[in-house]
Amino acid sequence: MRRGLIAAGLSLFASTAGAAARYELIYSPDTERMQIRLCIDATAAVREFRLQRGGGAYIDDLRRGQGELQRLDETRWRAADWKAGECLSYVARLGDVAQSRDRDVGARVGETLLVAPQQWLLWDTAETEREAAVTMPAGYAFAPPWQELAPADGKAAQRYTIPATPSSWSALVAVGRFEETRLQVGAALARLTILGTATAEQRATLRGWVERALAATATAYGELPLPQVQIVLFAGNGRGRAVGFGQSLRGQGNAVHIQVDVNASAAALDADWTAVHEFSHWAHPYLGDDGAWLAEGLASYWQYVLRARSGLLTPQQAWAGLDAGFGRGRRTADDRLTLAELSRSMQDRRAYYAVYWSGAAFWLTADVELRRASGDRVGIDTALQRFHACCLQRKREWGAEEFVGKLDALIGSDVLRRNFREFAARRGFPPLDRLYAQLGLQRDGDTLRLVDDAPEAAIREAILRRR
Repeated sequence: MRRGLIAAGLSLFASTAGAAARYELIYSPDTERMQIRLCIDATAAVREFRLQRGGGAYIDDLRRGQGELQRLDETRWRAADWKAGECLSYVARLGDVAQSRDRDVGARVGETLLVAPQQWLLWDTAETEREAAVTMPAGYAFAPPWQELAPADGKAAQRYTIPATPSSWSALVAVGRFEETRLQVGAALARLTILGTATAEQRATLRGWVERALAATATAYGELPLPQVQIVLFAGNGRGRAVGFGQSLRGQGNAVHIQVDVNASAAALDADWTAVHEFSHWAHPYLGDDGAWLAEGLASYWQYVLRARSGLLTPQQAWAGLDAGFGRGRRTADDRLTLAELSRSMQDRRAYYAVYWSGAAFWLTADVELRRASGDRVGIDTALQRFHACCLQRKREWGAEEFVGKLDALIGSDVLRRNFREFAARRGFPPLDRLYAQLGLQRDGDTLRLVDDAPEAAIREAILRRR
């Protein structure tokens, strides 16, 4: 079996020898195991290979083509005097990874395996340029968050680059019997996988919803923020909710996972904000716990703004939705902690509404101030578009103030950093009454009215206008 893997691997990268580390993966569905070969062209006095904690339990028959491979502990191996073109080979028990009780490690969805690559794909800590060639049996698919190099043609292996992100960032690969659909959005590619039992009609409804949500996201500045993204829908019984939990993952690429009701109508799906919220996270880098209020605030703000720009919501619906969110944030705010402190402890305190909607208030405030100062020539869209052009592909964590400082520098402003410092230090929910009066947002009991002769009604209208 190993001889066959090596022989097959000789031709997989015949025209792509540019990557520093090259993986060859061949899947066996009957045993739910992946045969893996890792080759590195450059010589090295010492190479260290590792897996994420717990990963050593899932691999067997690890061998080095030449020389000794020393095991340092459960997840680390060392190879001295590495020769050019040397390889490691081993077998990963993906079925066992999927049996993990930790959803971030693995799970099963019907017959499909969801497995974290950090648990079974050895990496060399010195190499950041990595490619993979994946061979699957007929009728089986492999859907990673990695960047696709060339679509499979039914004969050749599917090839990917594997983005070098911190190993602690969550990633999941789907392996099993399913179809991956490629959706082109301008120059960007979104690869859609629908897991679970669904009819052709239900799949078409879900695909249409994703396409409309992607189109809405692209109204931020005319294109999707990233060249390739992965979307995984978990279709099941929503128990009355069209859309359930959504999550943005950044490990080894950018992916969004969303639970959906397989029976939901197109109208019910379009009425939900989750997809556009999660897709909006593609526009900013990872900001850590300190910046959770910025990240979630942008997604909460854009989930209404971008859907209105694309026609999924009316202006009345969009502003009413934002107002309702601000109300939830106001009712759950904690006057004892600053927003920065609350953001760091959001998970433990379950302070989601207060953190998300305080952050949304920041982005609305900054957006209005930028548009006011520039005569509507510059808004947060402009700043984020310029960040996309210069810096978004850098796979690292950004500090929250570092991020807004960079946005300011890109547009020649101090608005974002100044408001950032004020909001981060504030206790309780930020007051919005004055901003509402300027924009012409007037509460009338439980109803929000749009006042057309307000001083800055034109800015209110411009925020929701497709650029």
